Amino acid sequence: MVLQKFKLFTGFFIIPVLIGYSCSNHNLRKNNNNIIEIKRFERDLFSAGLYHFKDSIVVLQAKYPRFFPLFTNRIIEIGDVSQPDFEERLKDFVSDYTIYNVSKKVDEVFANIDKIEDDLTLAFGNYKKLFPGNKIPEIITCISGFNQSIVVDDSLLVICLDKYLGKDNEFYKMLYPPIPEYSKYTMHPAKIPSDAIIAFITTEYQYDETKDNLLSRMIFEGRAFYVAKRLMETKNDTLFWGYTLKQLDFCKNNEKQMWTFLVEHKYLFNNDKLLIVKYIEQAPFTKEFSSESPGRAAVWIGSQIVSSYMMNNKDVTLPQLMEETDYLKILNLSRYNP
Repeated sequence: MVLQKFKLFTGFFIIPVLIGYSCSNHNLRKNNNNIIEIKRFERDLFSAGLYHFKDSIVVLQAKYPRFFPLFTNRIIEIGDVSQPDFEERLKDFVSDYTIYNVSKKVDEVFANIDKIEDDLTLAFGNYKKLFPGNKIPEIITCISGFNQSIVVDDSLLVICLDKYLGKDNEFYKMLYPPIPEYSKYTMHPAKIPSDAIIAFITTEYQYDETKDNLLSRMIFEGRAFYVAKRLMETKNDTLFWGYTLKQLDFCKNNEKQMWTFLVEHKYLFNNDKLLIVKYIEQAPFTKEFSSESPGRAAVWIGSQIVSSYMMNNKDVTLPQLMEETDYLKILNLSRYNP
């Protein structure tokens, strides 16, 4: 998987426990002068008057100069404003019966997003301190027509709210092909902050495809989770990882066995794409480990390797960690021994 500047994250976290947000930040707004403010593009779009829609497009372009072409070209895929039928295409999207009702549901579920802003303010406040030379992205919400969850592009971080309405939402039952049950469990508002931060961290540092093997992918993906967890200061691992408590306990209780399995089968340096996908990508469980294991269990192991590396190399900063592309070096210096 090549991580490009334009990257889509479409619900890759598995079966969370549906509980409240982690790390309560109720005093954050009083104490933080640099609070993240999320721009609500979907509200501007769906409040546009259809009778003067061309004028509304001009206004939206002016307010969202970087995001608007990304939205139309890559998220809902209706093309560019230069196309003669663009106005009608965008109007069709806004006036579509189902999409219009989705916008009403989004307005209801996300009437107040203060908690999401607070969580992202905490994470990006820490990011600014720990990565002082890096920029904070502009954060925008939209409705994607169920196409995407999180989109990262250059200095934009886009949250597609229609993918976070709650696992039992009626609209998800209407989609075809159907959304797998293990994916639905992550599609709720409390998952947004961790999904957003992990997606942002993953795309800030490009994966070196020339060194692609299972170990490299485990550490690359696990490293993003490790850093995101540090930034968010969360101790709620079930919500953060999207695991049930039973799945998380499986990882903790079987860490040595999972690692030994990968070593003994000589999978770590295997670059077979299908094998890598089996251990890295979203799934209801990791078949070779157990039906009780979570999907992406190898990424969890990768995060443990990174944690051990940072614990045993205290002079390494987070930017230095993220810039390191010698994944075997990280393993060797980690002294990882579950």
